[in-house]
Amino acid sequence: MSEFKTFYYNLKTGKLPKDFGGLTFVLLADLHNRTYGPGNERLLAAIDRERPDAVLVAGDMLISHTESSFAPALELFQNLRKRRYPVFYGNGNHEYRMRIYPQVYGDMYREYAGALRECGVCLLENEKTVFEKEGVRLNIYGFELDRKYYKKLHREQFRREELTEALGEPDPDRYNVLLAHNPVYFDEYAGWGADLTVSGHLHGGIIRIPGIGGVITPQARLFPRYDAGHFQKNGRDLVVSRGLGTHTVNLRVFNPAELSVIRLKEGTAERGRKLWESR
Repeated sequence: MSEFKTFYYNLKTGKLPKDFGGLTFVLLADLHNRTYGPGNERLLAAIDRERPDAVLVAGDMLISHTESSFAPALELFQNLRKRRYPVFYGNGNHEYRMRIYPQVYGDMYREYAGALRECGVCLLENEKTVFEKEGVRLNIYGFELDRKYYKKLHREQFRREELTEALGEPDPDRYNVLLAHNPVYFDEYAGWGADLTVSGHLHGGIIRIPGIGGVITPQARLFPRYDAGHFQKNGRDLVVSRGLGTHTVNLRVFNPAELSVIRLKEGTAERGRKLWESR
């Protein structure tokens, strides 16, 4: 895996004013300490070309090993800060593991989270914030799934009420963005009220079969439903990144690493076009 490709997702919503010019989000997920040139210069150049209104992070930007460094991720966020992009970060299972097991990882998570905030990153640990552009306000939520939802060879039943317990009820009159690392539970996210969920975690199914999709998940489940790309349920959207790096299984077949660009405009919700291009 020597390079990434840029995938575009064009979404519409009736929750934006008719005279509003729209929003562009860049989505980053599953970098796993990968670098594209010194300081991730090629990735940064691709982000700059899109001139995003904000950067959304769906987790696993590092690797939760006690001997691993989080310097590649932090250098990326330091460079994003220099560009003054608002960055909203939801934890993946690697960050979450570091946070809940201090007996294993010591102060690694505290140091990482502190460094992110010094970079101006809005780190959302089961929290909500508001993003505003030209007087239009959106809610952005970061949700951490419990470790039991990441077990291999097993899928735990997830209750929609867990989102309400962690985040409260979403505002039905405002566009609600949910950063949720694991896309498997999209039905519950949409039912809770997320207008847009952004995820990663499945690495596109690792091996992709043209016309069929991803083959296997990190939990060793075959042919995942929400493997990569754009999905809809009852007018609500899910965008799943193939991820920018790999972990454990350092393999991609017909499955390029992905920088995701989400273009959100006013209009009747419809299935967005999915395009990609190499940079």
